Amino acid sequence: MVDKKEWEMLQEKWLTVGEVYQEPKRGAYKLKHFIQHCIPLLKGRKVVEIGCNAGLFGVHIIKVAESYTGVEPGNRIREKKSAPKTDYFKQAQITVQYVNKPSFNIYNDLIEEYCKRDEDVNTFFACFALYHFRDNEIELLKKHVWSKCDLIIILNREQYRPTKHNSYKFWKSKNVKKFFEGLGYKVEIIWGESKRGKIFSEVICKKEKA
Repeated sequence: MVDKKEWEMLQEKWLTVGEVYQEPKRGAYKLKHFIQHCIPLLKGRKVVEIGCNAGLFGVHIIKVAESYTGVEPGNRIREKKSAPKTDYFKQAQITVQYVNKPSFNIYNDLIEEYCKRDEDVNTFFACFALYHFRDNEIELLKKHVWSKCDLIIILNREQYRPTKHNSYKFWKSKNVKKFFEGLGYKVEIIWGESKRGKIFSEVICKKEKA
């Protein structure tokens, strides 16, 4: 993992543009679990993460992947009357400068905009984000992104109060599993638990190349 000094340095820079969402005490448990179970699967792969926030997971992914693309709409999405306190894309720009590799990029795109880029990727990742996607966005990802991916990893939170942005009930990992099995993937769920007892999972979907 990013060591303590790196954390503090990144956090200090992120704070210059807003509050920090992925601070250590909040995200360490899921990040450690992800590094243990998923990072080895990403060696040499071309990864896209939708809803990457400040790009913290990307900092780890690019250590083993061939390339990493993050997609963070930031304050371009305003569903509430007041805008969020932080535009996370501004923090993501700081992360891009920190990593400083041509193979590490983060776009300020909505999903429909990213799909038009037609990037060369073979791996999709989303962290606590899939249940936020709209039905039309899921259809776009199916057609333009997932069709190119033989590996999909969804870090998912089991929600007591469900997020109802789409019709697939993705706040339950079993529903994520069923959905991707329907797309022809073999799916494994690896469960984890935070210190506060909140259950989450990595849903790992693999498809044999044709």
